[in-house]
Parts: sequence; structure tokens; C-alpha cells
Amino acid sequence: MAKYIGRRVNVGIGKESTRGTVVDATYSVPKTNITFDDKANVVRSGESFGHISGVGSQSIVAGRMSAGALEGEINVNSFGLILLSTLGALSSAAQNSDYKHTYTLSNTNIHQSLSIHVENPNNEKYFAGCVVDSLEINVAPEEIVTFSAGFKGRKGNDTTYTAVYTTEDFKFVGRDLVFKVATDTTGLDAATALSVKALKLTINKNSDYDWVCGTLEPEDVLNKQVTIQGQLTLNYEDDTWKSYMTGGTKRAVRIQLTNTRDTMTSENPSFRLDLYSVDFSEWEPQLGNDDIATQTINFTALYDYATGKVISDCYLVNAVASY
Repeated sequence: MAKYIGRRVNVGIGKESTRGTVVDATYSVPKTNITFDDKANVVRSGESFGHISGVGSQSIVAGRMSAGALEGEINVNSFGLILLSTLGALSSAAQNSDYKHTYTLSNTNIHQSLSIHVENPNNEKYFAGCVVDSLEINVAPEEIVTFSAGFKGRKGNDTTYTAVYTTEDFKFVGRDLVFKVATDTTGLDAATALSVKALKLTINKNSDYDWVCGTLEPEDVLNKQVTIQGQLTLNYEDDTWKSYMTGGTKRAVRIQLTNTRDTMTSENPSFRLDLYSVDFSEWEPQLGNDDIATQTINFTALYDYATGKVISDCYLVNAVASY
């Protein structure tokens, strides 16, 4: 068996037509780290034998599955498939000579499943029936925008996988961010973009394995309650954000990334997420003696009674016709 560095590991993802049935990878995804691999549930006998040992004499593998995270820089084409598994539904349409994919949070517990292929110098495996359990997006000045997608799926199986990377993918950096708040979503277009020092957006889906008797693998992986949360860092210039927290103020929020450096066929790569209403919590100042005073505040997306939704608008513009 060979020793190797993580740069030699290749990862591919594909959209499953039949849930849990493996498909070839549509995208080879460049990564910065991957922890996704086989896992096992081990049960230990609780019997006693007249001895003070708190563990019995047997342990048995009672379940096999996969779990872990894929981390990387957002590549606008392949990221669309990760977004689909995260939110559950989309509609795609041509936008001039490129494409706009509009995502909605599907009100089901069976969001789109993916096949994940992993190849390293010692083995090649596929994992079927995988779903996004969590997605984190991080934006910081002078850095490429990154993501960390947590997955859960079925156990791995041996396969043959050859990675094929494309050069036509595009990235975002911190200066591509536009972050706005308004009283409601109708005011977001006219709102002034804020000077944000850092942004973290997290979508948690609390996915769980659907275990049944008679099989070593889960029958399915189901998403449960979904939460959308974020954290902002800004310079501490006034008490606006503290007042949002202490006063229970709600605001509509827009998170938009637009790469104006690159043009695809006709459009700039872009991503937008509009939230109907968020509340604010855990405001905290940072007042180091020799540092510019900053503040962090968390926000959580709320349900909108009028529309029955949490997300007002979410889209990705790229060069992919459909997913």
C-alpha cells in the first residue's frame, strides 16, 4: 500500500436518477480537504460474567454507512449540484447564452441524492444514496470563497473512477460579496451594500440514517428540520446591530456573489440568496487594544407566513444547461 498526500485524492459527484442507485460522476470536484469515507456502528455486549468489567465479551458491526465532509473553493458549475442536494428543488432556464438555476427549499424529507466517487492511490470507491447534511459558505476579504459540505450516505463499494477536470469553471472572492438588509424583501434592490469583513452562512439539514432490520446498510438517508443561519463580522462604528438584537428587530437579507472579472458565454457567474426575515442574536464586540474595534452578530432565517417559505429567492448563474 502506498503512502500519499491528500492532493492525490480525486472526488466526483453525480445526480442519481433512482435514489440509492449509483451513477457516474458528472463533475470531478477540486477540493482542499475530504473526510468523507466509510463508517460503522459497533454494538458491544452488555452481559456480565461475575467480573467488574463494564463491557461484555463480544462486539458486532450492526450498521455500515458513510459520512464526512468535502471542502473546497466554490466552482460555480459543480457547486450547482451540491446546492440541489442541499435545497431539494430547482428550475433551470436560459439567460442569454448562459443559464440561471432557481432553487427552492423542497418541503420534503427526501431531497436529491448524489453518488460520490473517491479515488486515491490505494483504492477507488463509490458511495450511493448520499445527501447533503450541512453546507457552510465562508467569505473573507482577499480570499477565495470556500464551502464545506457534510454528506451522509450508504457504505462504499469498489469501483473504477477516472477524474476529468474542466478549466471552464469560475470562482468567487471576498470582494464579489454584496450583503444587504432591508425592512422587507421589496427594499433589498435599493438598499445600500454593507461593509462586511467576513460572512459565514450555514444550512443545517439534520439528516439521519433510516435504519431497518434485515440489512447492514440504512434503507435511506432522510433530511429532517432545516435551519439557515449566518454570522457577520463588521467594524464597530455604532450600535445598530446590537440594537437589532436587543430590540428583537427583524430584517430581510440579501447575500449575493457576482464575479465581474469573468464572463462566461454572455453572463457573469453569480449566486444570490434572499431571505424573507431574519432575527439577530449573540452580538459581541471585539475590542483588542491594538486592533480596530469590530463586532460579530449571528442571524437566523425565519418562516414567512404570507408565502409559506423561508427563502425569497435563490439562484445560481453559470454555464450548465441543467442538473
